[in-house]
Order: sequence, then C-alpha cells, then structure tokens
Amino acid sequence: MAELRRVGLADEANELFHALWGVPGSALPALIAALERAGQAADGQTLLWEWASAPPAELAALTAGLAAAGRTGDVRHLLRQVAGRPIADVAATVEQLAFPDATAAPPGTGSVPHPAAPHPAAQQATAQQAATQRFAATLVRETAGLRSPGDLAELGRALLPHRELYQVLLGAAAALEESRSRGVLAALRSAGLPTAPPAPRPRGRR
Repeated sequence: MAELRRVGLADEANELFHALWGVPGSALPALIAALERAGQAADGQTLLWEWASAPPAELAALTAGLAAAGRTGDVRHLLRQVAGRPIADVAATVEQLAFPDATAAPPGTGSVPHPAAPHPAAQQATAQQAATQRFAATLVRETAGLRSPGDLAELGRALLPHRELYQVLLGAAAALEESRSRGVLAALRSAGLPTAPPAPRPRGRR
C-alpha cells in the first residue's frame, strides 16, 4: 500500500486499504504495527476508528488483544471513540470488558473472583482479564468526561448493579470541573441513584 501511494496509484492504494477493514480483530494489533513500520500509522488509527463501532463483545476482545500486544495507547484511543456511542452500547462494552466470561456479573458484584491458577497460561489469562477490567474503568472515566449529565445518569442506572463500576462513575464525576461535577451528581440524584460512597462494612469480632 505504501508503494502504491509512492508511485501515485492512490485509487489502488485506497482499494487495498478498504480491504483491510475486513480483517478479524485478532489480527488488528499486528496489522497496525505493520502499518506503522511501513510509515502508514494514520491508516492504523483509521482502522481503530472504524472498529469503535463494532459490537461490544468484539470491542472487548480487541481491547484484550491490543493490551496483550502492549498497545495501551491504541486501547485508550479506541475507548475514547467508544465513549461517544449510544449509552446503552457504552454500558454493554463496560460490562463486556469487566466481565468477559459472562454477559453481566451478578448484581451487587464488582469483580469476578479468579480461582487459584498455578499454570502459566492460566496466570496470563488472569492478568489479561485484570487488564480489561482496568480498561472498563477507563471507558467509564472517558465517558464521564465527554457526555452530558443526563447521559451519565443513564449510564449510572446500567452500572448500579455492579458496585465497583458504579463507584468508578462517582469518582469520575467528582473529578470533573466543579460545575460539571455538580450537574452530574444532581442528575444522578434526580434519577434516584446514590451519590455517596457506600458505608464501610462492619468488622466482625475476632
């Protein structure tokens, strides 16, 4: 593709680039790296932009693949694009990232416990899942910085069953510029959602 552009065959290069849109997400990290080596980094970012409209499960898988390849900058670029999607899609993607082995975690949970995994492959899978859970929090924060108070109240309703994710939203709201923070917290209260951290659990007697 770089060679086609170099010799002035722009139409042929564009046709080849459009064919790259159909590559599976599992191949995308290596493809973006190859584009960078060929001096076509902007095309890699365009592919990420296109992928931001993929279904939530595919986005979660791509995020895991990019993270495993050490491309955390690309993950953040991708999630920033996802944050602009309809709130229902954002919430579904957050859940897919936080709970990749289930459509949603049981209400009231914040993370999925992992059994002991002495095998290196199992340990790597656990580390990758922990990374995608961190990226779920990143997506919540990106969304908080971009969207209206009403949108964030809608996101809050979707995240409320998952305690830790909802607390991430509250923390992101508190970190906003003061007037925006007040607006978001007011929207959450108007929606009947809590805006205070949960009370600490009482310690049992020893």
